[in-house]
Amino acid sequence: MATILIAEDDHAISDLVAYNLERAGHAPVAAYDGLTALEVARRDKPDLILLDVMMPRMDGLEVCRRIRKLGNTPVMMLTAKGET
Repeated sequence: MATILIAEDDHAISDLVAYNLERAGHAPVAAYDGLTALEVARRDKPDLILLDVMMPRMDGLEVCRRIRKLGNTPVMMLTAKGET
């Protein structure tokens, strides 16, 4: 079982991802803004972070930069943005 941080400001998307992760036997933890995601990552040291690009209080790219300084936690970026 892996602890997976879902950093997503859309509660419906976060809940759907969490539901599927739980069914797969993982332990999801949610954060609904970038600053909280960074705090949770520091505190809980998740095995994987699913990170939305566009979030309030700190965007996902900045969160990712700061998480990289904490260690080697894998980060998968999630976005509804249509361009790179």
